Amino acid sequence: MEMETTRQFRPVTDTVLGLGATLLMGAIDADTFLKHGEVLVSAQTGNLIVGVVKLVTTGWQAAWVNGFVWVGYFLGCFVAQGLSEHVSEHDHRRQMRWLMLIDVVAYAALAGLQRSLPEQWLLFSLGIMAGFELTTFRQVGGIAINNGIMTGNTKNMATSAYQALIDGNRAARKRFFRFILVLLTFLLGCGLGVGLANLAALDVLWVASGFKLALLCWLFVPMAMEKPRT
Repeated sequence: MEMETTRQFRPVTDTVLGLGATLLMGAIDADTFLKHGEVLVSAQTGNLIVGVVKLVTTGWQAAWVNGFVWVGYFLGCFVAQGLSEHVSEHDHRRQMRWLMLIDVVAYAALAGLQRSLPEQWLLFSLGIMAGFELTTFRQVGGIAINNGIMTGNTKNMATSAYQALIDGNRAARKRFFRFILVLLTFLLGCGLGVGLANLAALDVLWVASGFKLALLCWLFVPMAMEKPRT
């Protein structure tokens, strides 16, 4: 997740939405990797690598689900792009509320149906929602977020560290600590996902649904309560 913004929202909202999404994607990816055949629904680089390893070592019977999830992720990005261009386009906060409402309802539905849905369709649906979230945050929230991928974040953290230490760039110092916070939040989410998966697999999606509802509620906090960026 990268947290550079185009400032559609106030800094507090940027931070709450960005870190909240990162935490959840870490938790969900850890859960699906452990409990659903080593599939990652948001980190598509890792998901495709695992899929190819399965294909070469085991065969397509084990690998096809990873590809199926990739298709779902692609569709989620595609649909979110269309919605972001047609739902309350000139009011970013209202637009984000509607898109987040879709996200909350979809996750609650998946949490309620996870016992009856075939595993491959559950993972496909989670892939759709991961792509939907990524595009929603980029296009509407103005947050260059990639919830489950830390490769780019690590690179950006290293370049920011150089600019801060060698060039004396104060803005780079702030970015460096922000990337550390993002990385730690993602790792915390992964740990949470492992703990919930070992405790009770069904809990993860319900926890995610509740957390997403809390993020949606945050979008109704009066903007006057947020400290403006200086």
